[in-house]
Amino acid sequence: MGDYRLLRRRPIRDAFAFAIALTAVSPLLVYAAHNSLFAAALDSISDDQLYRHVEVLADDVYEGRAAGSRGGHAATQYLLEQLKPYGMTPAGDNVDFVQSFDNDCRNVLVLLPGDDPLLEKEVIVVGAHYDHVGLGKRSNSLGPYGQIHNGADDNASGTSVLLEAIEAFVTSGLKTRRSILFAFWDGEERGLVGSKYWIAHPTLPVDRVKFDITIDMVGRLRDERLLVLGTRSGYGLRRLFCDSVDDPLWLDFSWELSANSDHWPFLERGIPIALIHTGLHSDYHRPTDDVEKINRAGMREVCRYLFAAIVNVANEDRLPKFRDAVRRENDKLRRELEQPLPPASLASWPANLAPPRLGITWREDEAEPGSVFLTRVVAGTPAAAAGLQIGDRIDELEGQPFADGAALHAAIHALLDAGHAEINLLIERRGHRRTVAVKMRSS
Repeated sequence: MGDYRLLRRRPIRDAFAFAIALTAVSPLLVYAAHNSLFAAALDSISDDQLYRHVEVLADDVYEGRAAGSRGGHAATQYLLEQLKPYGMTPAGDNVDFVQSFDNDCRNVLVLLPGDDPLLEKEVIVVGAHYDHVGLGKRSNSLGPYGQIHNGADDNASGTSVLLEAIEAFVTSGLKTRRSILFAFWDGEERGLVGSKYWIAHPTLPVDRVKFDITIDMVGRLRDERLLVLGTRSGYGLRRLFCDSVDDPLWLDFSWELSANSDHWPFLERGIPIALIHTGLHSDYHRPTDDVEKINRAGMREVCRYLFAAIVNVANEDRLPKFRDAVRRENDKLRRELEQPLPPASLASWPANLAPPRLGITWREDEAEPGSVFLTRVVAGTPAAAAGLQIGDRIDELEGQPFADGAALHAAIHALLDAGHAEINLLIERRGHRRTVAVKMRSS
């Protein structure tokens, strides 16, 4: 067993429980982000090596890596050459790295066994498709057709990040509690056929798979904005994908999900998913998606973030259950629900109402139990002075989680009634968590 466990604290359910929680000392074992092996693994992630993988896979010699083609098979061979020296467990057919399907197509699969006797049978799938559209045709290209589509971003970038993450695990010796199946999917551009084939013909029992992370088009990071889709597919899942690496990424937890990458067969199976993506661009499915346009430093940031997220998920005590409502949600619904309340200040506060002491209102979200999202920060109040913003998510009060908004409300008032001059809130903003000290005014 490694030293990466974090003892979980019970959520606050009422003001009395909160008062007791403040007096208790919760012993914490060192979490992975502070583990020397974890730090060594992060430090080993190289933008030069990431770029080199993309440079190779997006070379004209691979002829666009169409599934089942000569170039696609050459790409398979490149992956095998990179993976075999690591001594990982083959997870394809017949104790091999390869799972063949549709005659000429090949998934490449390797397993990193977990080291927790209670959780090692559970599996996290981390995948990226390595095929592209070859020379391009009307059915799969935005033109011009008949030219090599190198697919540097789509998806040599995701393939590169997956290779580098595997190398970071192996060379550092870092272990996780759950097992991790690393999957290089073929045939994604044909309609997700590689991942669909694996779900239908799994090389390990599919009921052991508790989560899927898909990496697709992560080579064009712009304005530090990284899309993290699918966090609403499990209750409270977003917490596991907050950035625990000190990089300036802005995480956009989009509500949009469609059958456009290899996360979809897992979602259809009722398995929680996350899709990591840096967004579409004008070179998508065109011959101009070349390596020269890759953001090297951005790919390293994405890889470091992904590595930390994998460790979080693979080490969590209990993973979130699938949330079926994710199938009916989209960003239009998100905008409606997240509409902020009209701005207010103490000067405009109704005379017949007691002025707010802290200065915030919030909404609850059933997909994120134990958290609230701020809908108003009243100007001229302690909350505004502390820099709280609309959209911030509150996860803890005074180092303690809470069960729901009512429990948070009661606990805040218990502190204020007891005369506390400062209240500490753990908030998440754009995927980064930090503690904010709200200094109360003396009455």
